[in-house]
Amino acid sequence: NNNNNNNNTSSSRKQHEPSQPVKLERDPFFAFIPQVAIWLTALVGGELGHVKRGVMGFPRWSKNYASETVSFYRANPRILYDEIISGFTVAIMQVPESIAFSFVAGVPPLSGLHATFWMALITGLLGGKPGMISGAAGALAVVVTKITAEDGALPHLTPTERLNVLYMTMFACGWFQIVFAILRLAKLVRLIPETGMIGFMNGLAIIIFMAQLPAFQTCNVPGKEYFVDCTLEERQWLTFSNDAAELSLTLLQVVLCMAVMKFFPKIPKIGKIVPSSLVGLLLGAFVEHIIFRNVVGVETRTVAQTAQMSGSLPMFNWPSIPSGDGTALQVVFVYGVTLAAIGGVESVLTLQACNEITDTVPKISDSNQELFAQGLANLVSGLFSAMGGDAMIGQSTINIMNGARYRVSSTMSGIFMLLFVVALAPFINLLPIATLTGVLFMVVLSTFQWKTFIILRYGRLSDSLAIILVTVIAVFFNLAIAIGVGIVFSALIHAWDSGSHVVADISFPSNLKINGIRCHPVKYVHIRGSIFFGSARHFVNQFHVSEDPSTVIIDLQDALIQDHSAVAALQGITHRFAQANKQVLVVNLPIKSQGRLERTHGDYDALQKQVLTEGDVEHGQAPSATAPSATAPSATAP
Repeated sequence: NNNNNNNNTSSSRKQHEPSQPVKLERDPFFAFIPQVAIWLTALVGGELGHVKRGVMGFPRWSKNYASETVSFYRANPRILYDEIISGFTVAIMQVPESIAFSFVAGVPPLSGLHATFWMALITGLLGGKPGMISGAAGALAVVVTKITAEDGALPHLTPTERLNVLYMTMFACGWFQIVFAILRLAKLVRLIPETGMIGFMNGLAIIIFMAQLPAFQTCNVPGKEYFVDCTLEERQWLTFSNDAAELSLTLLQVVLCMAVMKFFPKIPKIGKIVPSSLVGLLLGAFVEHIIFRNVVGVETRTVAQTAQMSGSLPMFNWPSIPSGDGTALQVVFVYGVTLAAIGGVESVLTLQACNEITDTVPKISDSNQELFAQGLANLVSGLFSAMGGDAMIGQSTINIMNGARYRVSSTMSGIFMLLFVVALAPFINLLPIATLTGVLFMVVLSTFQWKTFIILRYGRLSDSLAIILVTVIAVFFNLAIAIGVGIVFSALIHAWDSGSHVVADISFPSNLKINGIRCHPVKYVHIRGSIFFGSARHFVNQFHVSEDPSTVIIDLQDALIQDHSAVAALQGITHRFAQANKQVLVVNLPIKSQGRLERTHGDYDALQKQVLTEGDVEHGQAPSATAPSATAPSATAP
C-alpha cells in the first residue's frame, strides 16, 4: 500500500510538473548556400539525364513509333482518311488568315504562309496535344508589328534590316520557350484569372481591328510599286469626297465577305464541308476582277498591289542584324521574351480548351511538351525567314470537332499549306485586300468577349476594373504586360478580400490551467484563417493592452502564419504586452507556422518561452465560487 501511495504521489506530482518548452531549432545562417548548390546540381543532373535518355533512346523509339504508326493506320484506313481530309480542310482555312496576319505583322505574305507550314508541321509531330493546330496567329502578329513598323521600336533601320531583326527575335523566342518548357513553367498559366483572359482577348480583338485600317488607305507615289513600300506620310486615307467609288467598293467587299462567312455555314450539307472564309475569298476575287474592273471600271487594292508574293519553298537564311546596334539587340531580347510568354500562354490555353472538347484529363507534362514544340517551331521559323506563330484555337477546335484525334491531321495541314504556297501563288495575288479585311473582321467579332458588357453591368466592381485595365494596357502597351498587370491586380484584390476572413473566437475561461496551475483571469483567442500582410492588421486589432488581462493565450490550431508580416504582427503584440508586464502565449502552433517562426523570429529565446505544447494548457472543470484563483505563471515557471 505504501508503494502504491508513493507511486500515486509521484504520478500526481508529474502531472502538475510543467513540461519543457518546445525546442526550436533552425539551420545556420549560411546553410542555404550548400543547399541551393545541391538543389541546382540535382536539377541540372536530372535534366541532363532526361536529355541523355532521350538521345540514346531516340533511334529505338523512332523505329517503334514508325512501325506502330504504319500498323495502326493499315488496320484503320478510315481513321487515316478522316485525318487527311480534316488536315486538308484546316489548311484551306489557314491560307486566308495567314495572309491577313502577315499584313497585320507587316511582313511579306510568304513569311506568314511559311510560318504556318513550320508551326503546323513541327507541333503536329512533337506537340503535347494530337490534333491541335498551330500557325501564324494574331496574338503574335500584333506584337511583331511593333518591330517591323516604320514608327515602331526600330525607326532608324531599313525595312529589310527590321525584318532580319524580327527573324532573329523569333529565333530567340524559340529558345526562350524551350527554356520555359525545361523549367516546367506551363503550370504558371493557372495563375491567370478569368478576368485577365477576357481583357487579353478583348485587347487582342481591338488591336486586330486597328491593324485592318490600312485597308482603307491608298498610295499613288510614282516609283513605289507596292503599297508596303510607301511610308506612313505617303499613304492617304480613302474619302468619299475624293475616292467615293473606290471607298464604296472596298466597304462593299468587306461587308460581302463578312456576310458569306456569317450565313454560308447555315446552308445544309455543303455549308459544313467547304470553309466559309474560302468561299468569301473566291467570291471577292470574282466580284473584283469580273464585275468591279470589267463592268464598273473601278478597282480596289489586291495582294499583288500590296506586297510581292511568289510561291517558293522555304530557304535557310541566317538573320543578320546590324553589328554594334545595341537597340536591335535589346529588341531581340525584350520582344523575344514577350513573344515567348504570349505564345506560351495562348498555346497552353488552347491545349486546355482542346482537352475539354475531347474530355481528356489534362496533364502538366502535355503543356510543357507543347511549349517545347512551339519553341522549336519558332526557332526554325526564324532561320527560314518566317514570322513564327502559336496555337490557333479556332482551327484547333474545328479540327477536333471534325473527328481528328491523332497527329496526322495537324501534320498534314502543314504539308498541304506548303503545297498551296507553291501551287496557288498566282491565285493568292488576285485576292482583294478588302476581302481579307472582312475575314479578319469576323475574327475580331469571334475573339472579342461580348459577355464583357454583362460583367460590367451586373458583375463585381473589381472584376469590371480588371477587365478594363487589362484591355487598355493590351491596346496601348503590350499583351504580355497586360497579362502581368491582370495577375497582380487580381492578386491584390484577393489579398484584400482574404484579409477580412480572419476570425477570432474570444473567451475568458475561469478554469484554465497552464503547466498544471489554474490561471485567472485569462483571455483565450482562437484564430481561424490565414495571417499574412493583408490580414495582419485585423489580427492585431483583436488585442488591447490596456483592457486585456495579464495573460493572453493565442490558439493557432486553425490558423496559418504565411509571411513575415504575420511574424512581425505576433512580435509586436508580444512586445507591447511585455511592456505592460503582461504575457502572450502561443498554443497549438502548426508545424508549418512553427518553421516560419523559427527562421525569421528575431528574439529566439523569447520565442522558445512563448510557445506552449498541447499538454501545457488544460481546460479542467469549472472552479467553485470560493476556489482561489492564481495569477498566471510564465511558460517556463516550475
